Amino acid sequence: MKKRYMAGIFLLASWLHASDAVASDMKAETVQESGWQNEFQMYALVVWMKGDMQISKMPNAASIYMTPSDIYGNLKLGAMLHYEGLSSNGWGIWLDYAFMNLGFKKDGVLIDGSTGFYQGILEAFVKYREPLEVGYIDYYGGVRWWHNDIDMDYNVDLGLPRTGSIQWSGTYDWYDPVLGARWTYPINEKWRFRLRGDVGGFGIASDFTAAVEMVTLYDIDEKWQLKMSFKSLWADYEEGTKGTTDYFAYDVVDYGPIIGITYRF
Repeated sequence: MKKRYMAGIFLLASWLHASDAVASDMKAETVQESGWQNEFQMYALVVWMKGDMQISKMPNAASIYMTPSDIYGNLKLGAMLHYEGLSSNGWGIWLDYAFMNLGFKKDGVLIDGSTGFYQGILEAFVKYREPLEVGYIDYYGGVRWWHNDIDMDYNVDLGLPRTGSIQWSGTYDWYDPVLGARWTYPINEKWRFRLRGDVGGFGIASDFTAAVEMVTLYDIDEKWQLKMSFKSLWADYEEGTKGTTDYFAYDVVDYGPIIGITYRF
């Protein structure tokens, strides 16, 4: 499945590159004057999480399936921010940070307590914009940083002498190199279609990571833009030795619709 997924992303990027020729008569937003074009965006993701995670305290991997109601019903804090800057020479930067802090509680006769889960994902890319006869392609590369904090605090009462508590916490960080492409096509003066795909990890950190996003953009006016998209982000990561106290495995995909508002200056 991974090989098919990877091949699909690269074939998509190749098709996008071949689909239009470079021309001076552009029909999409690019920087025509000296200086920088900037975009700042706030967005919200209605997210599902599905996959497997294993830590040293677990004898086997635990299946993860969280719906938006699970996530937002236990959300303590979260934010999603995006910035892009583009220079008149075609080079630019791309920064995206999203985090969520979740708190789960269990009240039962035999076991009660809480689990805290914090996840932050930072994307820091350099991009280069290549204008096409209609639209443009942004090629980008950089790192995707994953940060996960997990805390467990439970009281267990199974009858004497098997009464006690479980307290454990762990922090897991890794940096994945990423390469990708993003194609933007103007439908008319107000609407644009955008398609993004990237792959990374390459065994340097994650065995494999990938992102795919389909986007519709609507220009409210010269300054403000509305974004509506569907995004999928996957990471397959493992560290430590299985069966030891330093082992951690994370093979999870996040996916769902996004709505955002962008200010351009």
